[in-house]
Amino acid sequence: MNTRYHFGEHRFMQEPRKIFSNEENTMNMPALKHSQIHQGFYNFINEDVLPACGIASNVFWHEAESLISDYLTAPSDYIDMSSPETINSLAANSQKAAITNKGQLIALNNQRWTSLFASDLDSTASKNYLDQHFALETGSHSQVKNYVVYYHHLLAFFEDGSQSGLANPSQFVALCGHKCAPDSLVFKYLTHDLHIELIFDRKGENGKNDCAGIQDIMVETNDSIVADFSAVQVDGDSKVQTYRNLQLFLQGRLETHKIENGRQRTKRMRTEISFTDVNGEDYSISQRSPMQIQCAQEGLETDLLKCNSGEFAPQMMLDAIVATLLLHTYSNEAQASITSPIILSQGSLTAKALDRLNAICRC
Repeated sequence: MNTRYHFGEHRFMQEPRKIFSNEENTMNMPALKHSQIHQGFYNFINEDVLPACGIASNVFWHEAESLISDYLTAPSDYIDMSSPETINSLAANSQKAAITNKGQLIALNNQRWTSLFASDLDSTASKNYLDQHFALETGSHSQVKNYVVYYHHLLAFFEDGSQSGLANPSQFVALCGHKCAPDSLVFKYLTHDLHIELIFDRKGENGKNDCAGIQDIMVETNDSIVADFSAVQVDGDSKVQTYRNLQLFLQGRLETHKIENGRQRTKRMRTEISFTDVNGEDYSISQRSPMQIQCAQEGLETDLLKCNSGEFAPQMMLDAIVATLLLHTYSNEAQASITSPIILSQGSLTAKALDRLNAICRC
């Protein structure tokens, strides 16, 4: 494969609450038979979420409502307010987007690579960066006239006709284009599972002034994305849509549509980039970033669920339940780097809360 692939409002509604009693459906939960659940939320969980994670609906609803009831009885058992600020729970280099803003979520996902040439590094500093992380066996990247792939190895040619491979040949992992004149080369860092791409274009704005024709140097990042539920206060139907946005994002299927000049334009998430490896096989790099979910602020209620006590469920705890379930179902390798996937606007979930949330996913 010789082509580089990049595939990739907030509203208030004054509607009657769409809720129904568990006494009127087939759910076998006698202890909670007086609870009420928003019809759209009930359908979303039962039809779109639970089948993917193998949890029986009656078991999920029983455990979820039990956790919410226990939280309402003793909130300090589930929320630790000794560290009121959430900043310590945010992953380094995280970027936040409101869960209602599909366009911003897609944009953050698609910005996983950053340009060294667009940063504060000039061409010389960028070549020094290559020498530091992807050193040649002899010479410097700043002296290279062109790069050639010879069988499974990368060769860098200098002005005097001499050549050099990488000091660590295994760092060259893939290319795009022809081996004699590649459109791009992909190196992999020794210290972590990330990549860097050298893009060539001798007619480009940067490439025409670079001795090796390098147009850009793209660095893969591992910045986390924070899907923020705390920035919005929405009605029940819109709340269900935010959960659907999160599900689609975790699946890599979130998209937006708009009409421009009479034509529909669709903006999609990039899920991977494909190159050709040294053996001629496909080499795909995932575009999925690690993710954190920031729950709604404490004190906000939602009409999605009304407990048998007559109290409406706290948005924060319902967000935590749904987010934990979705993260468990649609987790990816990048998510392993996140130690606190569920965060709060103030305070943090206690160990007891985390145990109860994870127990629901193991039902």
